[in-house]
Amino acid sequence: MIDKKLLIRRASFVAYFAAVFLVFLLLLFPFDRVKAKLEAEVRQRTPVELSIARISPRFFNSFLLSDVVVSDQAGKVLFESPSVRTTISLFGLLRGNLAADLKAKAYGGDLLLKVQQGPGRQYLLCDANGLDIGSYQLLRYLGLKLKGTLGGNFEVTNGVGKGRIWLKNVVSRELKIKGFPVPDMDFDECWIEADLKGDRLTIKKLEMNGKELKVQCMGDVV
Repeated sequence: MIDKKLLIRRASFVAYFAAVFLVFLLLLFPFDRVKAKLEAEVRQRTPVELSIARISPRFFNSFLLSDVVVSDQAGKVLFESPSVRTTISLFGLLRGNLAADLKAKAYGGDLLLKVQQGPGRQYLLCDANGLDIGSYQLLRYLGLKLKGTLGGNFEVTNGVGKGRIWLKNVVSRELKIKGFPVPDMDFDECWIEADLKGDRLTIKKLEMNGKELKVQCMGDVV
């Protein structure tokens, strides 16, 4: 019978060497090369540019991306976040599938993105909460003076999905549509429900509740 103290000592040595191995693995891991590879892949496969200031390890399968910026080829910022925590499923990689969760702080709120990619399955979930649309730079580029808070979620599986988006305390000022001025508008709440099938987006429901104007639309708007 193995002595209990000897068993504990051997288990301690194994745990120690495993911890040292993981520390050296993290210290020697080429994060700069991974960052450059990610930026290059996005540049080659999409019409946007990705910029990451730094990649830092948080756990064996978790990483922190700092100062993430997505922009178009003209340099206009489409998305930016000071920090994006990324967790990759190791079991998914062993099965040949990609499964990742990305949690970002952006525009005063929280953004969650779940991605799963494998044989016969393409899955995407986007969940947002408390985003300040007034701080979104693209709206400023377009000359839109909007304020409010945005949230909601959208889920897509193999090109088919649905979602619901809400906006609160929406304020529109000096809006023009094709050169024609639109009166200033204030809405306490707005709801949009939509379905996606392939490249076809259908608006199923639209509600806008304001002090002076209320809008409610039901049906299909493509």
